[in-house]
Amino acid sequence: MSDLVLTILALALVLLSALGTRLTIDAAALLAVTLLMVGGVLTPAEAMSGFGNPTVMIVACMFVLAEALNRTGAAHGLGDLVEHMGKRGPRWLLLVLLPVVMLLSGVMSNTAVVVLLLPILVSASQRMGVSPSRLLLPLSYASILGGTLTLVGTTTTLLVDGLLRQSGLPGFSMFSLAPVAGVCAGIGLIWLVAAGPWLLRDRVGFATAIDPGTSREFFTEIVLSPRSPLVGRCLADVPSFSRAVRVLQLLRGEEIRWPPFQNVELEPGDVLFVKGEPAKILPLLKTHRAPMRDAIASGEDGVPQDRVGRIQLALAEAMVAPGSRIDGQTVREARLRERLGVLVLAVGRRGEHLRQELGSIRLRMGDVLLIEAPPEQLERLDHGDHELIRLGSTPPAPPDRGRAPWAMGIALTALGAAALGLLPLLVCVLGAALLLVGTRCISTTQAYRGVNLRILIILGCMLALGTAVQKVGLAADIAEGLIAAGANWGHVGVLAALYLATMILTELVTNAATAGVMVPIALSTADQLGTSPMPFAVGVALAASCSFLTPVGYQTNLLVQGPGGYRLQDYLRLGVPLALICWLTAVLVIPLVFPF
Repeated sequence: MSDLVLTILALALVLLSALGTRLTIDAAALLAVTLLMVGGVLTPAEAMSGFGNPTVMIVACMFVLAEALNRTGAAHGLGDLVEHMGKRGPRWLLLVLLPVVMLLSGVMSNTAVVVLLLPILVSASQRMGVSPSRLLLPLSYASILGGTLTLVGTTTTLLVDGLLRQSGLPGFSMFSLAPVAGVCAGIGLIWLVAAGPWLLRDRVGFATAIDPGTSREFFTEIVLSPRSPLVGRCLADVPSFSRAVRVLQLLRGEEIRWPPFQNVELEPGDVLFVKGEPAKILPLLKTHRAPMRDAIASGEDGVPQDRVGRIQLALAEAMVAPGSRIDGQTVREARLRERLGVLVLAVGRRGEHLRQELGSIRLRMGDVLLIEAPPEQLERLDHGDHELIRLGSTPPAPPDRGRAPWAMGIALTALGAAALGLLPLLVCVLGAALLLVGTRCISTTQAYRGVNLRILIILGCMLALGTAVQKVGLAADIAEGLIAAGANWGHVGVLAALYLATMILTELVTNAATAGVMVPIALSTADQLGTSPMPFAVGVALAASCSFLTPVGYQTNLLVQGPGGYRLQDYLRLGVPLALICWLTAVLVIPLVFPF
């Protein structure tokens, strides 16, 4: 039975890794749990028991708290701080900003903190004349370190707590990890401020690499009449379209087609969205007798020379936001031109320009889009539902910012009551979520929209996976290997081996999956050694949360990759020393706070 679990576990880790699988993380986790049920390892009740764990509801309520703090602008004052400190240079900015980011990440989603500051820091870096790559990766790492300071700072710590309680152990209090995590965060802060701007190289942003500056050419729509000489020809065979005028999009009935158009044969009624200088567009229209859409609608024949749509266009970079409705949709399915009034010209992912057919590219969270639209339309993106985060802009203050003190007061009161042990954490955060809706800090619709269902599914599945690993004795077998690896150094050596194994695994798969696998191993290790399980559980919680070596190890690392233009070597250059610092610090401090 343990061989079956090991096989399914290996399959799950591969599917959850960044090895090119087409499955989303939540689908891979559900598949692993399904296979465990089919193989008879877990009963249906055991497989679904994870979703009944209080941890899942606590995480859902924390999403509501984070959404309320974001929508009321409780953290928007950071923009003013960035504006002020940005005048003194990047190191001063990091020195003042990163501690605030760490503290905020301890009480709200670190992803939300990074999403808020990303466009502000890109804008500040442009004003300072430095590359955003000098600032964004330290921002991500600081938010990760800050998330370890409290029980609710990251879903990974909550998952470890849930697994401990599921095993009959007391679990963590609100600030159990703070003495260890605080030392790691303090030393990490010094490293990020001192070495970040020095080690990180200047990287070229996606929009600058594709098409720098602002376009002042003009845009128009051409509807091909049945008599147009273009009908029946391929765009590649018309030299004027390749040199003088650029075709951005082709509309045929309800179908939208995107470049490249080499093999597209034009038909009557096709609508071409073209861009170029008026002096080049007008002769082209006259030569091919291709009236514009408004000319066709009015029944005119010929080319109205003065009716080319003069729309000043501007280029911008925009990132697909976490939780955006277009995450998982193709560019064609997203219909961004119809819904948001922006035209997608290119898509970048993990610092690379995707060169496949544009309309068929399936968008993912963190993708950077090169978009084009009138300037006023770009500004509207900052006021919408934040499907796209416009980089290089400063988001406006939310309209209900007057409720920010209410949102902050409710959140801090709830977390304070939980920290003092006055009420269970679930009661505190659930009550806070209801109060935030009741005081109109956030609407019911916004509250539900703020909950990341994928994360909840992953948490429930990982709790079930932890049960399977422990049930068949696989955790005990792996624990024996860890004990042997660290035997020469005593309990501290075993802790160091466990932390290192967790740290490596979390870079390959999600931190939730890593915690789900490693916590049962940590408990079995403590049981075989006859020691307290808490030092090992704390080591797993910290190691699984602190992912610094790859862009895919943690969501915030992925968010900054596109805007910063980062390559893998950038993460390694700054992240390897930081990971080693946290490893050594944690191994030395954990036994002092949590004796064996």
